[in-house]
Amino acid sequence: MTGKVTCGARTVFWPDDEACDAECSRPAGHAGTIHEDEILGEWDADELPTTEPEVDR
Repeated sequence: MTGKVTCGARTVFWPDDEACDAECSRPAGHAGTIHEDEILGEWDADELPTTEPEVDR
């Protein structure tokens, strides 16, 4: 099974009274601060606290 490697950055949306976890589904290494969850949509890492995945170097 082959899968695409995604960015994996995470944040939490508070659309109502309940928190919703979001994970970026854009390709790993994408440019810019805009991330996108497949269900919840886009967010800007400059506006919402965002946890970037650990990168092996």
